[in-house]
Amino acid sequence: MSSIVSKKAFGFYLIMIAAVAAVISLVRFSVWAPAHNAMDTTITAALVAAIVMDVIMIVKDRDILVVLSTACYAYALFRHLTNQVGSFVDAFQGINMFGDATQVGTVISIAIVMAVSAGLSVLAGFMRREKEV
Repeated sequence: MSSIVSKKAFGFYLIMIAAVAAVISLVRFSVWAPAHNAMDTTITAALVAAIVMDVIMIVKDRDILVVLSTACYAYALFRHLTNQVGSFVDAFQGINMFGDATQVGTVISIAIVMAVSAGLSVLAGFMRREKEV
């Protein structure tokens, strides 16, 4: 294991931090969504797929995996936000009709962690993930 880690550059560590943030957002979303009738299996599937691709990059460094995991993170983020538009509308209008205005803070906090995963994945795509030997 130490021989694998010794070959890795800074971009690899960004990918791993993105995966950890994605696990956190997956857990938070999976706990919050069923209780508020907001469960979307495509968000869960996208986060799980991106985490799996990031774990595969421990062994095989492929640019396509970085692109696909970034796309999965971005899909999960924007799908989560668009599913909760009604809650944002309620919060801005001061009513409770289209969603749950009290959940806007939780929606945003989950989205921020998803955005961290997507952002770190984008940054890692422009950096070396393996040291030159």
